[in-house]
Amino acid sequence: MQKIKLIFEYRYVHPFCSLLPRERAHIRQGIHAQWKKEWNESSTGAHLRQIDDTLPAQYTRRLYGSLPRNRAYLLTQLRTGHCWLSTYAKAFRFRNDDLCVCGERESVHHVLLDSLRLGGPSKKLRERLATLPTAYRHCWGGPGEEGRGKIDSDSRTKTVEAVLEFTEASQRFQSCAP
Repeated sequence: MQKIKLIFEYRYVHPFCSLLPRERAHIRQGIHAQWKKEWNESSTGAHLRQIDDTLPAQYTRRLYGSLPRNRAYLLTQLRTGHCWLSTYAKAFRFRNDDLCVCGERESVHHVLLDSLRLGGPSKKLRERLATLPTAYRHCWGGPGEEGRGKIDSDSRTKTVEAVLEFTEASQRFQSCAP
């Protein structure tokens, strides 16, 4: 036992051993900074940056990982804005106008939070969201007012579930392609 104790007391650590992890961390931080700069300056993805201006992170993977494939697909459409609402259908010339049934410009934000003409599903969504601490970003799984992924994951999951149930019930986000 004393031999083992002596060995550990006089153990020699080479000075380069501590440099390698520091160098790896420095490289990782540089890559992360470059990624963030490209993400913020990109000409594409503006809709997603309005919802979630942080880089795709572990909380995003957890959010999608817990959903069945059809709901993950629907959430991706909502977060990117690439869904079959009038604005997107007009861009591909499937529709002549980009108006909602209520007469305003149709967008994901409008259909989920502003449109009053969708009746029952819209009322049910507002009732469910009234019980949760929500923000515009929070509806699509983005971080809330607290910042980078530090929001309560349980309330975020409930909010996303409520939004996905509404989108399925309203049938406004189904493909309209011929």
